[in-house]
Amino acid sequence: MTITEMQAKEHYSSVQRTARRLVGNRADADDIAQEALLRAIVYVRDGRKVENWRGYLNRIVRNVIADDYARRKRQGPVVDLDDVQSSLGVLPNQYQRHRVHEMQDAIDALPEQQHDVVQMIAVDGMSYRAAAETLGVPVGTVMSRLYRGRETLKVRMDEAMASEPAAAAA
Repeated sequence: MTITEMQAKEHYSSVQRTARRLVGNRADADDIAQEALLRAIVYVRDGRKVENWRGYLNRIVRNVIADDYARRKRQGPVVDLDDVQSSLGVLPNQYQRHRVHEMQDAIDALPEQQHDVVQMIAVDGMSYRAAAETLGVPVGTVMSRLYRGRETLKVRMDEAMASEPAAAAA
């Protein structure tokens, strides 16, 4: 380390204070002070002389801040993805749409009694009691038909999922 580099480092705490005063953020100020010191050392290593280290380093701090401001202005505002994720447009997922169509086809293929109950409760959101009144059957019968319908759907959808990799490979 040369004598001029040691002189530059002697003023480092003053440079940090100046940077903190100008930017208000300790972490950013430390980065700016380090950048200023680095620029000063490079300047001296290139064979140039500095008479007033403190003034020179403080001037570099202001230049680093100005350079950072200009860079940020060119880049635009920093936006956290979590803040805007809900407003980003998302194209429909074809695989999910395909699965919905498979599910509707499987519901349509159910026996009529199971189809009616599954459609009323699982798709239309009807209560067990309202479905029972509409169909003119006891609530227990609705629950039984719904259970059997769901089990049938589960088996059919599992079979469809198992056959997809084979179809994709072919």
